[in-house]
Amino acid sequence: IMLYPLAMALWNGFKSQAEYDVSKWYPTLPLKIFNVINGFKLVADYIYNTILVAVIGIGGSLFIASLASYAFVKTNFPGKTFFFYFVMILMMVPGVMTLVPQSILYNTIGLYNNIFALIIPLWTGGCVGSVFLLNMFMNSLPDEIFDAAHVDGANMFVCYFRIALPLTMSILCTIVIMQIIGVWNDYLWPTIILKPEKYTISAGLLLLFSSEYTADMPMMFATYLVSSLPIIILFIFSNKFYIQGLLGAAIKM
Repeated sequence: IMLYPLAMALWNGFKSQAEYDVSKWYPTLPLKIFNVINGFKLVADYIYNTILVAVIGIGGSLFIASLASYAFVKTNFPGKTFFFYFVMILMMVPGVMTLVPQSILYNTIGLYNNIFALIIPLWTGGCVGSVFLLNMFMNSLPDEIFDAAHVDGANMFVCYFRIALPLTMSILCTIVIMQIIGVWNDYLWPTIILKPEKYTISAGLLLLFSSEYTADMPMMFATYLVSSLPIIILFIFSNKFYIQGLLGAAIKM
């Protein structure tokens, strides 16, 4: 029941409109490759914008989240418990509650129609859940490793880069995949803060198929297939690390 509609989307992306009208429920030959080529031309700019946001935004988010988690777990400072719970409280705030204030803020500071209006939220609110997962993971790392490194002359940042980050690589990969999917699927915030020429992929698809291409169903299926391909490839090649990270986080929690 779940897979058949996905299979329909796959084979209907390679049909002409006439073939689709008479055979939408089953595959036919020959395949119309030009649908995929034209679909890629339609969404190439949107895919580029999405990749740009994902690389810069998620990279910064991981750095901030991992550094914060390391500070919470392996260092002592006044109010550490209070600040940790304060960060966790942010996980309970619905995103829709901050949508209007966030829009006003970014308009006020001159970031309307600027790609950094999508990147900065990943550096701030986007890393809250990552801090929670990384905190659980780093809490299980033996303190003796870090003590030995300190004895050998390593400072806090050397321990962070040379010990903590390599040992948390599996959960970092899991977080990357989860956040990339979030960026890929986000359509509400880009439509609010950007003009159409700078949309990411989900907002761009919404724009395309709510207007001129709605009647061309094969083109719509082909374009959605092209748009999903990067995520499918990512998941195929990183599935092992994704599962390892989830299992490791579950065991440590």
